[in-house]
Amino acid sequence: MDIIKELATRVLPLYGFILVGWFAHAKWNLQSKWISKALLYVLIPILIIENLLKADLAETAISGSMIFLLALAMNIPAIITQKKIATDYDGSLLKGAFSYYNIGWFGIPVVMALFGEEQMPLIISAYVGNALYGDTVGFYLMSRTKDVPTKTAIKKVFQIPAIYACAVAIGLNLASVEVPEAVEPVGHVVSWLVSALGMLIIGVTLGGIDFKKVAYKTFSKILGMRYVAGAIFLALLVFAESQWIGTLEEEQSMLMLLMASFPIAANLVVFASFLETEEENAALLVGISSIVSLILVPLVSILLF
Repeated sequence: MDIIKELATRVLPLYGFILVGWFAHAKWNLQSKWISKALLYVLIPILIIENLLKADLAETAISGSMIFLLALAMNIPAIITQKKIATDYDGSLLKGAFSYYNIGWFGIPVVMALFGEEQMPLIISAYVGNALYGDTVGFYLMSRTKDVPTKTAIKKVFQIPAIYACAVAIGLNLASVEVPEAVEPVGHVVSWLVSALGMLIIGVTLGGIDFKKVAYKTFSKILGMRYVAGAIFLALLVFAESQWIGTLEEEQSMLMLLMASFPIAANLVVFASFLETEEENAALLVGISSIVSLILVPLVSILLF
């Protein structure tokens, strides 16, 4: 399997939308507010329901729980990083950046490139765990970057349709409802749109940034801490699963480890845009990590597979 060729064919074209967004902002002052609303209120809920209906709920519980626990654990290095390295950065933003992995638009194309449909249930399950964290705790933390009162921030969390989409999808899955074949193409289109629009938002936000003022050294330290800590925590979780549960096969365990090399989720920028807070730093963290992961994922894939 030519991993680099497959990743370049399936994943690299999505990065072109960052350039499109940047150009659209520079040329026509395109704003990302309407895009983030379309993603949050329409496309992401559809994607969650479509994917969860296909997932095995037992596997979803295991791999989804592992990723949820990873996200929680990543708050620890985020706090350390804010205190020791990035004192000028908002602590809640860093917690979101460390915890929220781009399993949706990045992970799914990567897994399709490496395994085709074979391991899609696993990556979908991990996506669900990541989405449950990101759309609850992650959104709450982004709300707190604006000094929103705790009660108000919690209320905002329950305004996110993804939470209800997860509940509906799990209920339908338990009732053995399947996605009609006629609807499958719609799911593929929605998945592509989420990926493309997420990249477009990054480009739009990056278009308003003066890169001469970016503290690249600090960003490098932040991302270095995130990747290393993520790899350590995920390795511990995979080891624990193999010792005490043993549901995942060896190849699935390796795939779980690969997720530590995924970039920060584009939803961090979607939330920042929606809440109108920390948009520049969120876009930089997501954008730079996306570039790093484009190089890191093929290297880790070669080592693991």
